[in-house]
Formats: sequence, structure tokens, C-alpha cells
Amino acid sequence: MCEQCSLKTYRSDSTILAVLLEKHERKYNALVYGVPESDNEDIHAVLNTFFIQDLKIDKEKAESFPIANAHRIPSRQTSDQIRRPAPIIVRFIHHGDKQYALSKGYNLSNKHMRIVDDLPPVMKESRHELAKLAYKIRNEEHLQTRIKVVGTRILLQTRTNSKDNWFLRREALCCLPYK
Repeated sequence: MCEQCSLKTYRSDSTILAVLLEKHERKYNALVYGVPESDNEDIHAVLNTFFIQDLKIDKEKAESFPIANAHRIPSRQTSDQIRRPAPIIVRFIHHGDKQYALSKGYNLSNKHMRIVDDLPPVMKESRHELAKLAYKIRNEEHLQTRIKVVGTRILLQTRTNSKDNWFLRREALCCLPYK
């Protein structure tokens, strides 16, 4: 193997490892989009309301989620865009609580809200592109879609109904080899 080839392999391997490390650091984080903002809001009260009213989680269960930290992230919007509420980033203490909240995301289907895993920026961009494609597939082909993250790969899967198996429709590789 030539020295230049091994250097390219090293760069791509280190890039993949860096993305995986950042993904692991964000393992307990979730992003919540579309929750209305108010002045002087108590973010923990806003989240409890979101969990109970929007995600339809039992009040006792929602109030038992220990949250390490939560705050709004300033959004990058131009002045001509419709003003959307700033997203909320939530760091759960227990990974199981985060997974439970994410599993209730189907309750947000008609609400212009969503809750997703926090991913490194390069993976967020890929997920966003797949989400646009998934929206198009749902509207034009009337298929169910889901986006799944496996390592540094992001998978768009489709099926016709809940009794069918999921089929891979598109795959995004977030860390292509260095060129």
C-alpha cells in the first residue's frame, strides 16, 4: 500500500472516529422543535407540559424524568423567514428516559412539533436531507417512512403498512473517505 493511500485511510478513519465520539457525547441529548416560546419561561415547566400534553406521557412518569440540563438554542433565521420557536436541547440523566420520550414522538404527527436525537452537525445535515425525501415519499407514494441512525450511517426506510417489514430506501454516509 502506498504512503498516500494509507494517509487517506488514516484521515477517513480518524474522521469517522471523531464523529462517533461526538455522537457518543450527545447520547443523552434530544432536540425538541416547534414548542412555542414565551418571555421568562421556566424551561423545565415547558418540557413537563410538552411531555404530558403533546407526547401523551403519564404525568407521574413525565415528572419523574431527571433532566441534567435544558435550554433553548438560538436559531439562525433570516428576517424574511417565518419566525419559528427556538429549539430546546434536553440532556436526560437516564438514556432509557430519552428513548421513552423519543418513542412517543408519533403523538406529534399533526402538530408541527418533533423530538429527535441530537447528532453531530454533519449527521444532522444528512438526516435533514433524508427527512425532506421522506416527506415527499409519504405524500406522493403514500408509504410509511422512518429514519434510523446506525453508527455513522443514516438510513431511510419505507413500508406500506404496519404489518410489512421495513425496506431500505436510501442511505446517507456521513463520513465519506477524504479526497
